Amino acid sequence: MFGKRTSLLLLVAFVGAVLSVQAFASENQGAYDRITLSAMSEGIALDVRVLKPDGFEGPRPTLVFVVGSGKGSTVANYSRFTEFFLEAGLAELGFALVYFDKRGLEGSEGVWYTADFEIRAQDTKNVALAVRELDVVDSDRLVVVGHSQGGWITQMVLADYPEVFAGGVSMAGPTFGVRRQLVNDYMSQYQCQNGLDEAESLQRASRRVQRELWLVRVVGWWGNLRQLNVIRDFEAAPYLQRIEQPLFLMFGEHDPLVSSSWSLNALDNLFGGQIPDHIEYYVGVGQGHTFREAPVCFDGNWSERPYSDATRQALVRWLARFAD
Repeated sequence: MFGKRTSLLLLVAFVGAVLSVQAFASENQGAYDRITLSAMSEGIALDVRVLKPDGFEGPRPTLVFVVGSGKGSTVANYSRFTEFFLEAGLAELGFALVYFDKRGLEGSEGVWYTADFEIRAQDTKNVALAVRELDVVDSDRLVVVGHSQGGWITQMVLADYPEVFAGGVSMAGPTFGVRRQLVNDYMSQYQCQNGLDEAESLQRASRRVQRELWLVRVVGWWGNLRQLNVIRDFEAAPYLQRIEQPLFLMFGEHDPLVSSSWSLNALDNLFGGQIPDHIEYYVGVGQGHTFREAPVCFDGNWSERPYSDATRQALVRWLARFAD
C-alpha cells in the first residue's frame, strides 16, 4: 500500500585508513569488495564497513545504514535484514553500502546507552563524511536508511545535515515520540496477550508508561534503563517539519511496536492534512516490525517468517532515483 505521491528506540573528523579490502558475497546477490575503516566521531572511533559493488566504475550512489535500539542492534545481528533488503535488492543498481556499529558495540569505541539521538545523528553524519573520501562514493548521492530507532535517526540527519545526505528512508521509524512509542508497544501487548479492547489497552498502557518513566529517573543508570532515561523526551515532529530532502517512510501494517495508523495520523496532523511532496510513505500489508510477513498478533518465531519481497521492491524503486 503506497501513500500519496509515491511513484511508491542516539568536530567532524576524517577518518580513516583503510585496513583491508577483500572479496565479499552474500546469498542471492553479486560480489562486493569490502573495505573496512575506522571513522572518528567526536573523538570516538567507529567501526565501518563499506561494500563496493562489483562491475561498476567510478563514484557510486552510496547508502549509509543505521541500526536500531539496544545492545543487540549490531551490524552482525542485522545481516539477514541487510542482505535481503539492501545487498540483494540494490546490487543491480550499483549502490555502495556503508554499515557501522554504534558506540560501544562490536569494534566501535564508546558507550551506546549514554548516547542520545543527537549523538547518534552526529555519528551517522561523521561516518558519511569519512566514507565520501573514498573513490567509490559519490558525495552528491549519499543517502541514509535506518530501521526502527534508526528510522528516527534518519529523520534527524535529513533535518540537521541536508548538506551531507541527498535523501533517506525510515523503515519502521515512528513519526511520533519515545513516550508514545512505549504506549504503542504496551497497548499492543494488552490487546494481543490479554484480549483487552483498544480503549482499555490504551488507558493501561498510558498509566504503565507514566509509572516506568518516573521509575527510570531513580534507577536508570545502566543499559537499557539508562538509554531510556536519556531519550525519554524525544519527539520526531520538529525534525520532520524541517526536512526538505526526499524522505520515504515505510511501515508494517501489523507492526506491534510502531503503529502505521498512529504514524500516518501524526504525520497528517503535523502538516495539517497536506503532507509535503518530498515526503512519501508505504505500508507493507500483513507485515511486522522487520517487514516479515505474519498475521496480526503473531506470537511465533519471527525468524521463520519470510521477509516481504513487495517491500523490497518498493524500497528499491524509491532508491532508484539516486542511481544512474
